Amino acid sequence: ASMTASAPDPAPRPSLSVVLATIDNYQRIERTLDHYRAQTARAEIEVLIVASSKEALDLDPAVDERFFDFRVIEVGEIHSLSAAKALAVAEAKADCVVFGEDHSWPEPGWAEAIIEAHKVGYAMVGPIIENANPGSILSWTNYLACFSRWSHAGLAGQVPQTPWHNTSYRRADLMERQDNLRRLLAVEGILQDELLEKGLKAFLLPEVSTNHINISRFSSWVLQAFWGGKLYGGSRVEGEDWGMLRRLIYICGAPLIPIVRLKRLLPEIRPLTQQYSLMPKILPALVLNLLFHALGEVSGYILGKGDAEDRYLEFEARRFEAISEKDRRELGVLPPSSG
Repeated sequence: ASMTASAPDPAPRPSLSVVLATIDNYQRIERTLDHYRAQTARAEIEVLIVASSKEALDLDPAVDERFFDFRVIEVGEIHSLSAAKALAVAEAKADCVVFGEDHSWPEPGWAEAIIEAHKVGYAMVGPIIENANPGSILSWTNYLACFSRWSHAGLAGQVPQTPWHNTSYRRADLMERQDNLRRLLAVEGILQDELLEKGLKAFLLPEVSTNHINISRFSSWVLQAFWGGKLYGGSRVEGEDWGMLRRLIYICGAPLIPIVRLKRLLPEIRPLTQQYSLMPKILPALVLNLLFHALGEVSGYILGKGDAEDRYLEFEARRFEAISEKDRRELGVLPPSSG
């Protein structure tokens, strides 16, 4: 009887690739990595640190002991987090890729829940976003303006979008858009809309959260709203190739932008504002935040995004400098760098 040699077992692969980009050194991402080490599914996680160089990262050599794999991707000086993330997606070995942040600290069941949700067919999976520094009105307004749609378990389940910067995607869906991935990752809402138009589904995990540090220093609070708005408006104009007529319609409708956003926000934030008796204190600041964002958005419709992504990088990659001294002390994070 003839014998047929069995095919060799395929090489084992991680279940989830976690991308964490930093413009600084290991100290800035250490707390986030501690939370990755505490994951129940840590043995299934591939951690990809995107940095200018291994030398600049100055990594603790013991940090990779508990993961399926741990790699540093050297990309030279980082001017764009979206470009850094796009490079990491190409390097990832898992079928699912999640984008982490140095200022977002997930609870231990986070990775396991993401892996399970992808298995049942969801293309985009994200956690509930908790406010890690709830001691000021500025932090609350920044948090609610950015994350109200994902702020408590009552909003969980199949959703229109998942939290930007904290979502897991199927790698194949990202690689299909490799030529445009940098642009799409700059404003993840545009990426998610494109995936949803293809009939793909998004899921907000009902019992899993990440603690997210929100801006609480006034100058940073104002500028982040403006540059975030300009990045959003400019990305829409350029990515969708808007003509002059459509630009004019949105420019003329600019006064309605804060009103429309506030109308959508109020039902989402009501459970939290009632729980913490916040509404009377928070409403004026929230309206002001929406106005600054709308000004930026209109600027993007008129002028395009310009250098908005570079400007916005400061608030995403140097978040600890964008929070108050009080918050830094309470969280035990880095003081402002001299750079």
